[in-house]
Amino acid sequence: MAKSLQKIRQEIEQLEDKSREIFTELNGLYKRYLEALSLSVKKQLILAVYEICTKIYPEEFLQLSYNQREKLQGKIRELCQPLESKFLAYVTFPQPTPTATLTEQILTQLSLINNKEFQLENTKEDDSISEIENPEDLVLWCKRVEQGIRMIIQALSQDVNRELQKNHIIANQLPPQLLEMALQAEEGGMSSGNSPNILTLLIETNRKESNDEEEEQENEEDEDTKESQITKISAIHLRLSDIEFADPQLSIQRQQIRQRLDIVKKIRKAYQKIQRENAQAQAEAAWRSSWHE
Repeated sequence: MAKSLQKIRQEIEQLEDKSREIFTELNGLYKRYLEALSLSVKKQLILAVYEICTKIYPEEFLQLSYNQREKLQGKIRELCQPLESKFLAYVTFPQPTPTATLTEQILTQLSLINNKEFQLENTKEDDSISEIENPEDLVLWCKRVEQGIRMIIQALSQDVNRELQKNHIIANQLPPQLLEMALQAEEGGMSSGNSPNILTLLIETNRKESNDEEEEQENEEDEDTKESQITKISAIHLRLSDIEFADPQLSIQRQQIRQRLDIVKKIRKAYQKIQRENAQAQAEAAWRSSWHE
């Protein structure tokens, strides 16, 4: 038996009320999570930079004078200062508009689409919301919070790498723009080695030209020479998975958010179904009103 329009509208109102209720809960969970995340990011970023400067590139770091080392360390702290306010801006209205390049936005979107934790398909980027009125608004709000978290962390990684390159700790064989794209393109997940939040790249360097044909032929047969063309570069790559794994309390908070996001997906699915039923019921009523034997 088909539902009446009144029954359908009641169900729509119930789902809209439920979405506002979940929003209030998620808003509080995100705020606490983001406050803790900002502290954890700062701590783990410093550990990663320490690893780069003392374990991976100690000779390069030692080339800096005391003042240069102090200035570099101060710059790293300075880059971390606005983290919490940047994170929390995404749980307010209006939410910040992404300022990333088109390439960064595409790669971030791909990361979100592939994120099994919370897929947010068919959501328009240019929609603006001033409050949560229905499950679609809630989905858009959640999407922008998640997108904001990843973009802020990604931008911080890039800023720190630029500072390390300016100080000649990370080699300049790889242009900063290509380094940033490599960080963005890396698949998500835990780091494979023993150094969290650090990405290692293998790049092919230009081979030194020779006018001596015999010497060039010998070099082509020399395996050592071939291997010398490959340069290993390590860089900062803050990963949300690494950060949460190293902070048990943060992992617990993320799990609480995941549970609410699962509810959001179910509410949205039910809302889309009832909206379809509403459209069909209205169309049937409209047909009957204009039909004449």
